[in-house]
Amino acid sequence: MIEKKMLFTPGPVMTDQRVKVAALLSDICHRRAVFEKLYSEIRNNLLKLFHGPKDEYSTVVITGSGTASNETVLSSVVDSNKKVLLISNGEFGNRLKDIICCYGSGLNLVEYKWAEYPDLSRIENELKNDKDISLISMVYHETSTGMINPVHQVGKLARDYNKMYHIDSISAIGGEDVDVKRDNIDFCTGVANKAVGGQTGVSFICVRRATLKQIQNVPKRNIYLNLQNHIKAAEEHNQTPNTPSVVMFLTLNEALKVYFEEGQEKVIRRYRENAAIIRKGFRELNLDLLLSDQSLMSNTVTSAFLPPGIDINDFIDKVENAGYVLYPGKGPLLKRNLFQVANMGQILPEDCKIFIRVLEGVFTGKLRRNLRCH
Repeated sequence: MIEKKMLFTPGPVMTDQRVKVAALLSDICHRRAVFEKLYSEIRNNLLKLFHGPKDEYSTVVITGSGTASNETVLSSVVDSNKKVLLISNGEFGNRLKDIICCYGSGLNLVEYKWAEYPDLSRIENELKNDKDISLISMVYHETSTGMINPVHQVGKLARDYNKMYHIDSISAIGGEDVDVKRDNIDFCTGVANKAVGGQTGVSFICVRRATLKQIQNVPKRNIYLNLQNHIKAAEEHNQTPNTPSVVMFLTLNEALKVYFEEGQEKVIRRYRENAAIIRKGFRELNLDLLLSDQSLMSNTVTSAFLPPGIDINDFIDKVENAGYVLYPGKGPLLKRNLFQVANMGQILPEDCKIFIRVLEGVFTGKLRRNLRCH
């Protein structure tokens, strides 16, 4: 048996019991009407999640993590003689860079230090000076720092300069106000096992229908992750081009039902309240936050520095022994003793209050184990 712990991590997350049970439903064949009905329901709920009007946007589900959906987009929409303007200020911006470079697309990299807010004038200068840019790409919520990037403002630049716009909303969708139409987003990726409250194994993409005409002649660079193949199968038959993870489609469908039964605004409000409790607790424990500007902080991830002299790996282990799983920081921030706490999924404000008391016990040497029963 695996010991029960509270996951205060940005994926996997705590899931509702209904989501777990959905994995135990009857086996179904993915090439029959029962699956097509399931997929249709998922796709329609995803449109609601992204605020994408059905006549203007389409959605597809990819069997694979969020990186699979990002790779599906970035490998499928840029012609060989065109470039991607990538805005990067953290670990997951760097991952987008790795994908772009792997497929040999031209790259204009506008790079910032981790947790440094992008300079819009610098981005616009790139657009003015290089007519070969066809796609702008950026992370919505840079999970490695907890920062929200200027999605709306860059979307306006994409519209002004007539560029396609890709947003990695892997850690944002379900926890932030993601609106593909308002923000002029052509390709928006998301995943089940973060703020949506689902399980690992599937991700998804919301695509502007009008943009599909622009990319229909882009040469195929792969088969399994080809966006055009996925769109064609979904639009024509509510099908996938290859065998999907049927069980994870079932759990995603249930997670979306649970999410919308609570209500999108209410879920986001709960996440915001959770984060406020955690940040207040951190300040009372004299922990410095990575981000000082509240307006740049996500609703779901808080990054803080441990006091000097505390070994971060020992700290993470002690907290886990007390029943709570956290993340150490990544890249250059790990060297600065940064750790991260996420409040995605089925975590309630009371859970966050208990967590802060447990954390206080870890710092004082008085460990306590106090888990909510699911």
